[in-house]
Amino acid sequence: MKKIMLALCFWLLGIVFAKAQTIYVNGQSLNAIRNVNYITIKAEKAWLATKLSVFLDYGQGNSPREQEVTDANRKPLFFNSKVEIFNLMDRQGWELVDTYEEIKEGKTFILHIFKRKILPRVK
Repeated sequence: MKKIMLALCFWLLGIVFAKAQTIYVNGQSLNAIRNVNYITIKAEKAWLATKLSVFLDYGQGNSPREQEVTDANRKPLFFNSKVEIFNLMDRQGWELVDTYEEIKEGKTFILHIFKRKILPRVK
């Protein structure tokens, strides 16, 4: 019984740590980029795709390659829903502050503005 419980605990820990992703944009960890307090996020679902691709703008450039959210190996991250993205951003220390529409080349995109949370100082 102890072996089963121990195996279950390791399995659950593996799931928790697998979901604790770090966001990379343009080859850099978002948390390591200094002097950036506001970002915009755009989530897109490609035709016939089941998951969302995410593009993040902190002022680095306009090309999708520069804005695509990836892992440390520059492999694109895909999400099931915007809520999953919002929860990840919250865990990474970002707060949703506004949402707006943008029309480009006849397509309407919904962009979400996030602000870096200010953590209270420890005395």
